[in-house]
Amino acid sequence: MENDPQNPETRSEWETLVDVMAGFRPEQVEPLAAARDLEMVYPLLHALTRGGLGEFFVRVAALEAFIADGRSPLKPQEAVQVLYWLKEPESILKILRESGWMEHEPGGGYRITDAGRFVATVLSFLRHQVKDQALLPTLEGVDYMLRCGVDPVRQLMLLRSQLEDLRTEMERARSSHSDVLLRDAAGRLKQALALSERIRAVLASVPLDMTEARAMAQEIHDLLSRLHGVGSELHSAITEVGRQHLHLVAGLNTTDIVAALMRLPLSELAGAATNALLPAFPAHPLIVEELLAAAAEAYLARQIEEKVPIEWSEAPDPEAVDAAAALPPEVTALLDDFDRIAESRIATSFHDFIPRNTASESLLRVTMLPLVKQATGGAGVAGRLAALALSLRMEEDCDPRKAATPVVELTPGWIEPE
Repeated sequence: MENDPQNPETRSEWETLVDVMAGFRPEQVEPLAAARDLEMVYPLLHALTRGGLGEFFVRVAALEAFIADGRSPLKPQEAVQVLYWLKEPESILKILRESGWMEHEPGGGYRITDAGRFVATVLSFLRHQVKDQALLPTLEGVDYMLRCGVDPVRQLMLLRSQLEDLRTEMERARSSHSDVLLRDAAGRLKQALALSERIRAVLASVPLDMTEARAMAQEIHDLLSRLHGVGSELHSAITEVGRQHLHLVAGLNTTDIVAALMRLPLSELAGAATNALLPAFPAHPLIVEELLAAAAEAYLARQIEEKVPIEWSEAPDPEAVDAAAALPPEVTALLDDFDRIAESRIATSFHDFIPRNTASESLLRVTMLPLVKQATGGAGVAGRLAALALSLRMEEDCDPRKAATPVVELTPGWIEPE
């Protein structure tokens, strides 16, 4: 039966990833597409953890026992002898064959497959946790992949992540101001920088055609340079912290000092602390005769100005400005036209009222027109416009029409007396 993407029972494991993704296809995600290259490795590694922890120990021990024996192929009785420590060695041989780690040749015997050797190689890397030099396995992995002609971009990403994590820890230790954390961080950084030349030599061998790997190598170069700078800052921080501690001799430690101080009365400790704030020796005054004479001469020769009494007076009243004189002539003409329409009781169209001498005056009329009959509550021009016995009427559903110069178009409407 062919795989049906709509039927969960017939979809492959790769296609079921759509259910856990946020609107993407698995092949659209670069890290996920790269992880698919390990599809053939999954059954081999899955066979390691299948079952309980005890079964895992037995399978690993059996595989490594056959590798340590060195004979290939092994006859059935020889294979049983290698697993002498098991009650039922045939069952383990069957599991190793089902996992693809061993194969049986008719007439020959048992032989370890390439997949079995791959699993043994992976186990050899995982057997010991690399604590003293965590960068070394990653670095050697990059070197091995380059010598095999494989693009080491994933391994370089891992190396960059380790160096970035190391730099962050160094910064945290430098901010802690703790002598213990600083010295521990300096030791770890020293071990990492001991591989600096080796790292740069391996990165220099990355071919130019591996563009992504070359870019990653450049980022690692920059990280190494920053780590060298952090190393000097760590040493400076350690030196500064060391200056803040007393170097005790004759077997005396801080615990003895604290215990002795705790036995003293509080009043005596307070007196000692008060006296410690005072200088041991008073500072001698520094007097230079020439400077003292010059300062005295300047003081005596200073000019003393007589104080002039200040006469306070009331501020003059502001000049009154005629409101009519303050209005621009365009506004005065506009108000006169409104009064003329109200007195004549004859409606006037927008096309006759708004266009005037200049564009600015016409714009003023358009701006002031909406204030007619608007109860603004103000005085002056706004109050006069609100008190006019006029009303505005716009023609509905009508497009703007051509108007006289300097106006181009206007919406039809009327100014009507009430």
